[in-house]
Amino acid sequence: MSALASVGAPATSSLRRLDLAPLYEDCLIRSDDRRESYDCIASELTDYRLDWRGAAVDVRAYRARMQNLAFYSLKYGDEVAIARGLYRKFILVHVALKNSIEVEVDGHTTRVPEGSVFFSSPQKSIRSRWQEGCEQLLIPVPLRVLHATDREPLRLARSHRLLAPTLAPMFIDQLNLALKISRAGNNLESYADWIEEVEKGIARFVGLQLLERMRPIAHSPQEQRQPQPGRDKRERLESFIRARLKAPITLDKLTEAVGVGRTQLNRLCQEGFDCSPMALVRRMRLEAARFDLEQSPDQDFTSLSLRYGFEHQSRFAQYYRATFGELPRETKRRLRS
Repeated sequence: MSALASVGAPATSSLRRLDLAPLYEDCLIRSDDRRESYDCIASELTDYRLDWRGAAVDVRAYRARMQNLAFYSLKYGDEVAIARGLYRKFILVHVALKNSIEVEVDGHTTRVPEGSVFFSSPQKSIRSRWQEGCEQLLIPVPLRVLHATDREPLRLARSHRLLAPTLAPMFIDQLNLALKISRAGNNLESYADWIEEVEKGIARFVGLQLLERMRPIAHSPQEQRQPQPGRDKRERLESFIRARLKAPITLDKLTEAVGVGRTQLNRLCQEGFDCSPMALVRRMRLEAARFDLEQSPDQDFTSLSLRYGFEHQSRFAQYYRATFGELPRETKRRLRS
């Protein structure tokens, strides 16, 4: 009998072949204390807000590690609601071992029933609700491993996806091999290159769910010699804004830089960036401010907002939360923790 069957997975589940015995050899935490449980899980995965819907607390977490991948079995016991901080360095794989969860990624809600596999990489926000007695296998797959699997640059094509049932058995076979490797320890020291390839195989499979290659568009020699005004103008617009993120920018300056009128500039932005010209300026400034904050979490928020053209810190915080799903102080707290 597989380890999954022992924790209550139905016989019809596509995950019935998953053997979690190697994972259950390392108990990360077993606690009925809310604060202790929160600190442990936040330090292993990412900062989050946890709302208990009842009184019972029975947190159980187990962990297994490879060279670059980690596997966590997590169970809270009671029904909980979770709002995680954005994780931009990995794609998170959710495997519903027992009972179901509801996950809201960037405003789209998906029910992940028992026996299903779900992939998430939120750009704005992520929240989930776990049923009472729910148990999940969580696998953060680092983007650095994903990018190492392909010579061509990758970009996010979608922020979430349920794995097709027909693909689940193959993915489970990969996980079983990885979990066995995680418990082999020093016995496989001479197989480091092979283990790395196993990890890359899992990462490539995960990447295919959400990412796509940024391949250049093939053009005929005649087309390559011809100018492409739409793309050139978008690139000129981005370059102009990027060079002046900390300086005043008006709509007239944007039209002058690109060499078009206001109506044409607005159409260019709507078609290329799905927003207005000034909204693009704000978005690029917010992205730069977030990167700045991630590099120096202890800096003053007022100075940060003024540096990128936001005169009112409260308005800056509102835009920041609307874009990234968290306030600047929450980013700072998550980074420091």
